Amino acid sequence: MVTYLTSGLMRLKKAALKKTIFWLIGGAAALYFLARYSFSQKAIFLLRSVRPSGTLLRPTFTVEIAVQNPTNQRVVLKSLAGSIYVQDKYLGNVASFGDQYIEPNSESILKLSARPNALGVFQSIKELLTQPVGSISVRFTGSANVDGTNIPIENSLV
Repeated sequence: MVTYLTSGLMRLKKAALKKTIFWLIGGAAALYFLARYSFSQKAIFLLRSVRPSGTLLRPTFTVEIAVQNPTNQRVVLKSLAGSIYVQDKYLGNVASFGDQYIEPNSESILKLSARPNALGVFQSIKELLTQPVGSISVRFTGSANVDGTNIPIENSLV
């Protein structure tokens, strides 16, 4: 009878231990995903500048995008891709692939190159060089992969 009670008590302890381990692992996983989700809600992407560069025969544009991390943990920007529009006309595509680390409570500047399509390149360069400062509308539309979370980006520079 004592052996039966002891084995029954051991089964109850094992079941309680399994539940405790289950809740600890579940809580750790929830905390991990909550931290990743909270960064995706607080990530700030800002279009800083678009400048003509390259040569007349091979024109390019240098695009600077600031990535701000207001959280207390380092995050990894795995990729960023999107399109640049000048005065609502498609200028070109920019992309950055590969791990880039954004330190906690800091800002990192991504310098990207846009190779414009042949149709709008000269008109876009002319507008960027001849229009007064503040009268040109530049827009970036794309998405970023931050720690495995896809973040849509829509940003303008006037």
